[in-house]
Amino acid sequence: MDTIASFLDWLHSEGRDPKTIQAYKIILNQYISWFSGTYEHSHIQTSKPIDIKEFISYLRHQKNRSQATINKSTAGLKTFFNFLADQGIITDNPTTRIKIQKISAAVSSHSGQTKWLTKQEQEKFLSYVDLERNEFKRLRNLAVVDILLYCGLRVSEVQDLKLDDIRVNGNIEITIREGKHGKYAVVTMLAKHAKNLRQWIRLRQSLTDGRYEGSPYVFVSERSGQFTVKGIQQMIDKYAALAGMDNVSPHAFRHSFCKNLANAGVNIETIRKLARHESIQTTSIYIDPSKEEQIVALSMM
Repeated sequence: MDTIASFLDWLHSEGRDPKTIQAYKIILNQYISWFSGTYEHSHIQTSKPIDIKEFISYLRHQKNRSQATINKSTAGLKTFFNFLADQGIITDNPTTRIKIQKISAAVSSHSGQTKWLTKQEQEKFLSYVDLERNEFKRLRNLAVVDILLYCGLRVSEVQDLKLDDIRVNGNIEITIREGKHGKYAVVTMLAKHAKNLRQWIRLRQSLTDGRYEGSPYVFVSERSGQFTVKGIQQMIDKYAALAGMDNVSPHAFRHSFCKNLANAGVNIETIRKLARHESIQTTSIYIDPSKEEQIVALSMM
């Protein structure tokens, strides 16, 4: 559809992250598929508010999508129809009164369990990574988890780190050139947490295989010059399974980074800055006690 092509071009001109543009494209294709199946035509610019609501219901009840996924789809549609309205392609925006539902970012929509790991779980997971016999994998994987856990990086930011982004000087300064919403940042890894990353960088710089010598990336895989998000997730799945742990994702370590700070008594504004949250509401979930913490508090009465 020409309107969709124009929308994607507009997103690109606005400097949106390529991953965001791809996500919007997938969302629109899903909506077109549903809309065409419902009305036998694909003129989605004729959509009404009831169509948006029925599509959301379809995602929830027939596709069993989580609320977080539904919210992303809703946000994508709102952005698209706002664009059409701004361009004068439509006069009535069907998403104007469609609200994005609030959810607790600390709770898994599937399990009801908190997404962060306890200190014991963090140590248990790292102990299984440390048992890896292959030195290449052991040092790399420990360094990846350390960056997620002690610096709070997003997995896509870890994937995109380049050797030039790492500055070793006592503590380690890590430059994030394009974080969420394309934001630039410099984060610090304290020296006491940096042993594995230092060892990995030394090993990384000694690699002479052509796949690695020509790669600018800090983290490489056994087969290529970049350790991708998919590869990092598969690595975490492997050790989580060995440790008998469920629902462990790369983002669980970022959540744990924030929760560790909160448990240490760090004030909410400092946590927000360290986590690079835009809204303090996002940070507040780490300050509010979880259900498990409330139960422990009750048991102390």
